[in-house]
Amino acid sequence: MKTKELAIFLFVAQGIGAVFYAVFSAAYILAIPSIHVLSGEPVFKWPLTVFGLLFIILIFVSLVIFAVYKPED
Repeated sequence: MKTKELAIFLFVAQGIGAVFYAVFSAAYILAIPSIHVLSGEPVFKWPLTVFGLLFIILIFVSLVIFAVYKPED
């Protein structure tokens, strides 16, 4: 795997993580006047599930890639 491909992969992984964090934060921030959390609502539950699962998968793939990564230009 070349360095450019690795950089693109890491950028995608960080992007998925950023989307997950944004949705997760919105579920808590939008409910601020009350003590209820919106993460159980379908509007937030499905994106959290999808992006969270993708983020976890990409974390494990990243660990495997970096365990066997041999730098080449």
